[in-house]
Amino acid sequence: MRSAIGTAVACLSITAFSQVADAQVSSDSKRTEGSPLEEIVVTAQKREERLQDVPISISVLGGAALDSSSDRGVIEAVSRVPGVFVPQTAGGARYGGNSMIAIRGVSSPTVGSGTTGYYLDNVPYGLAQQAFAPDTNAYDLDRVEVLRGPQGTLYGANALNGVVRVLTKNPNLNDVEFKARASLSSTEHGNESYSGDAAFNMPIISEKLAARVVVGYQSLGGWIDKPNRDDANETEKTNARVKLAAQLTDKFSAGLSAWFSRIDNEGLSTSYDGGRTQVSLLREPNGTDFDIYNLDLNYDAGLFSIKSATSYIDNKIRGEFDGSYPPCFLCLLSTNGVVTLSNDLDSTVLAEEFVLSSKGDGPWRWTLGSMYRDAEDFTAQKVNIGVSQARYYVESKSIAVYGELTRAFADGRFELTGGLRYFRDEVHNWETSRSSLPNQPLPNGIPPGGLQSIEETFTKTTPRVVLTWHPSDAATLYASYSKGFRSGLIQGFDVSAAYPDLSPAKPDTLTNYEIGGKASFGRLNFETAVYYIDWEGAQQTTSVVVNGVNRPAFLNGDSVSGAGVDVALMYSPVDALTLGLNYGWNDLTYDAALYSGSILVAPKGDRRTTSPKTTAGASINYSVALGGSGYRGQLSGSANYTSGQIADILGTTNPATRFYADSMMIARASFAVEAPQNWTATLFADNVTDEDGSFPSANSAPYYTTVLRPRTYGVQFEYRY
Repeated sequence: MRSAIGTAVACLSITAFSQVADAQVSSDSKRTEGSPLEEIVVTAQKREERLQDVPISISVLGGAALDSSSDRGVIEAVSRVPGVFVPQTAGGARYGGNSMIAIRGVSSPTVGSGTTGYYLDNVPYGLAQQAFAPDTNAYDLDRVEVLRGPQGTLYGANALNGVVRVLTKNPNLNDVEFKARASLSSTEHGNESYSGDAAFNMPIISEKLAARVVVGYQSLGGWIDKPNRDDANETEKTNARVKLAAQLTDKFSAGLSAWFSRIDNEGLSTSYDGGRTQVSLLREPNGTDFDIYNLDLNYDAGLFSIKSATSYIDNKIRGEFDGSYPPCFLCLLSTNGVVTLSNDLDSTVLAEEFVLSSKGDGPWRWTLGSMYRDAEDFTAQKVNIGVSQARYYVESKSIAVYGELTRAFADGRFELTGGLRYFRDEVHNWETSRSSLPNQPLPNGIPPGGLQSIEETFTKTTPRVVLTWHPSDAATLYASYSKGFRSGLIQGFDVSAAYPDLSPAKPDTLTNYEIGGKASFGRLNFETAVYYIDWEGAQQTTSVVVNGVNRPAFLNGDSVSGAGVDVALMYSPVDALTLGLNYGWNDLTYDAALYSGSILVAPKGDRRTTSPKTTAGASINYSVALGGSGYRGQLSGSANYTSGQIADILGTTNPATRFYADSMMIARASFAVEAPQNWTATLFADNVTDEDGSFPSANSAPYYTTVLRPRTYGVQFEYRY
């Protein structure tokens, strides 16, 4: 531990302090000619602060840049942030195309709480026992904040090692606004895609009441061929968002919002051999629908502010897929040798957060808050050869109280922050029926319509301590100690019946020791953070066979630990040119061998699944005047590298079978023509390197996984009024 921290200090002294490369575009406007890189304001610590002053490793994606990009959703944009990895797993494809987010190599299983918190405005998007994040529309956002490292004090249980905050634009109380964009693209080895988005802002009562409406539609062409159909994995996305803002008095304001999203995938974007074809004749539709409602109340009490956020999520995930890929034990019981599996997940989440925050620039700053959350998952699973349908429920009722206190010294040059959060989660699992196979007794004699119930309570108290030094207004240094945590996981009933020695997975706790710095020198911005992670009882998913079907089982390892470093810089040598570089590395490995019974799941020194050791990126933006008419050309390019990693572990052999993913290098390029007023036209190319993202082998055996969209060319038009 001490040697790792010493190494971190040494690295910091030679690396410089940097501003995140992704964060250098203002969320409201682009940098003007002759000006330095713009200052950014964030609310990562539940108060408005300059990004430069926040003692957390943060990336910010500006809304204006996202409007102009060809990203098909927030997840695609976030995947290029330093230190972030979005695993392309078949599990995500089967669950409506949703994604998991790993930060600094800390990844989560496909079932259970995630390791990265995900917020849509003030709405915590986290289901009772699912780690997926929805791929929300990236249009008309104010910004996306990506916080690296544990955020357990202010953001709670799912923020084990980071938080992604998707912040939409608020209604403008004074001005009418309208903007729109449309795109058309073609994918190699695939079909055409087209999309359209529009945002409209209308003051209803000047300076008192306004509404903002955003709508979007995407038709994404497929590229996976089946024997009976080409381009079988096409996708349709629709999105609508309505926000109302009311300034009821000088001190009291209210906001009401509703967000509706529908994602329908005609088939899975998966392959069994790493190519772009499937052997299955089945349609395999899947998708995700959500409705989100949120009420924000804000009151300025003079010395402090009072905020209340009440939200409700109604989320539906559905998937149907061919279960006949080898090894297929159930195929012997099917009359035609085909096994069809379906999974429907209906979830609701009710959450309320109440926050008191100090105001002013005095030496003391503080935040006090409480949160209540009631999340329910109802899952219905069916196999076409079964005589009944498995139905089970998970309910998680949690409460939390938290606080942070900051004391400034020496005219604000030094700050000491301490925080604490208490969390209690009551988890209740029960089933009402279980699938059975022909001519076989039901496990434990549980009849269809029977009932089994398991309850567990998990509690945790997590601290945060930060010492910050501001040697100047343009530089910040910090040293922090923080903890993140997750609730435990109860084994599935069928797994418990078949493997009675498997106990519930206990809560895991991640401790992070970090030294970081940020500095801005006009045209040059730097950020770096060196850290050491000690992840105790890290939850891991493996697979066990129950009645011929691979089922997830949850384990706790001894601990996972390792040092890491994040570095990012942005340099604008002249007004017309901006260069960006970022690099992330971690040495996160198991400190002891992980066993499931007698099966060796992971040897000592092994990495976790979907945990890349290295991520890196580079970007270039060059602006040039097109004659003397006021038109400008904008040439942009980027490349992002992710090292290879273990994609999955199948615990049906001893030692467990490992599936490996190759490294990836994904490049993008675009050229935009911006008119003096109102419109912009952009030519773009995505996945220029034509990466498939496949996980090619497991000890030379093929692996069933998601395939990335091939090289795509397109054009996009934007209009702003």
